[in-house]
Amino acid sequence: MTASAPDCANFELSLASEPASVTRARREMASIARDAGAPVDDVKVAVSEAVGNAVLHAYRDIPPGTITLRARRGRDRLEITVADDGSGMIPNVDSPGLGIGISLITRAADDVQFGSSGSGTTVRMTFALDAEGDRERG
Repeated sequence: MTASAPDCANFELSLASEPASVTRARREMASIARDAGAPVDDVKVAVSEAVGNAVLHAYRDIPPGTITLRARRGRDRLEITVADDGSGMIPNVDSPGLGIGISLITRAADDVQFGSSGSGTTVRMTFALDAEGDRERG
């Protein structure tokens, strides 16, 4: 696990594909969201789902790899990218989950883009910044 910057101007974090990485990713991105003035709870949900999906699904038939998170703050938005180096988005009818992760991500973020290839999946999410500061819900 490595982090390349302490703030969201150009933050990158590489994590092992393991369950503990979901908690670490959620905590790091929540801190960045809070500092940026983005909706903390929405960021937590979206990041948890994206990283959790990578841990559960990206490495089904291959050895576990790396999940990379990037955060970049723009003038009026926070962009968070979750990328894995797995096998891409492949249907899994035997999945233990409820199949609502992507729906939760799209509801939590203002905009979401999914990319998938044989070399991994990328989820790029944007969250509007609140001029009033932190929008974390109680």
